[in-house]
Amino acid sequence: MNKLSLIAMLVAGGLGIDVHADGSALRSELASKDGWIGYHVPAVKGSGSTCCYSGKPGGTAGARCDLDTRKGTFVTDDRASSASGDLAIYWHVTNGRPDQVRAFSADCPVTSQQEVRWIDPVDARESVAATAEWMDRNDKRRDSEGFPALALQAHVDATAALIALAAPSRPLDSRKEAIFWLGQARGADGANFVEKVAAGDASPDLREHAVFALSESNVDDAYERVRAISKKDASGDVRGKALFWMAQMEDPRAAADISAALSSETSEDVREEAVFALSQLEDAAATAALIAVIRGNHPRAVKEKALFWLGQAGTDEAMAFIDAVLTE
Repeated sequence: MNKLSLIAMLVAGGLGIDVHADGSALRSELASKDGWIGYHVPAVKGSGSTCCYSGKPGGTAGARCDLDTRKGTFVTDDRASSASGDLAIYWHVTNGRPDQVRAFSADCPVTSQQEVRWIDPVDARESVAATAEWMDRNDKRRDSEGFPALALQAHVDATAALIALAAPSRPLDSRKEAIFWLGQARGADGANFVEKVAAGDASPDLREHAVFALSESNVDDAYERVRAISKKDASGDVRGKALFWMAQMEDPRAAADISAALSSETSEDVREEAVFALSQLEDAAATAALIAVIRGNHPRAVKEKALFWLGQAGTDEAMAFIDAVLTE
């Protein structure tokens, strides 16, 4: 058993996940012929449409994913859905050894100058095991697309594999990528692990990153979890970033909660971050919240920041308030 499989099994014990499939049958199939090899597995629920897009004036346009040139920008769009609900996994093999892995929604158009050899059906558990092992062995030159290839597979073992990649013994960049995808794609189990990192890791930098990942989670209480961290983390940087991400989560409670934090905070830096967070709310809510700060019982420096961001808002209500202030 390789190191990642062992760590994954130990960590996953609390999740009720048994990680022991070694992907040997799939590895043998991959090693049998060089080039691109593809197969399908179920995609994790709620992952939306995973494809490549090209930026064009007026919006983002769909584009084919090219396996050879990587043309287009890889995007996971949770506003759209894949018709099939499956994920297409593409492995590139050279001299009998996989050297790339990529994953897209099954209905995403994909091109390559080489013919893709399809090997369906493939056991979903073996696919996760093979992907996790490849990520572990290729740590220093790991392709960033390996993380979504692992995270977007529906099989529950993918959660344990990502937790293993987020372990303290792993490089920091690996931990951050794994934590992001645990929050982004792995539901309640992923969110629970990310919350533990956000609340208890010794590194403020990693806690701050975990707060962002938690804000990306689709669990129902993601907002409450981020709000709790904004109130109790020992680091002002973490509390401030939690307030910022609360503003991005489109929760109707955000304006009141951030305003309350502004009133109770003793750190000047966090208060400044709170004012900025209010400015990131939807236009009408941001304008109302910033005007309330200027009219409220706050230090002069806080009001000055609120006035600055109110000017940046540019709404009719903001301009009318500033005009009134200037004519007083």
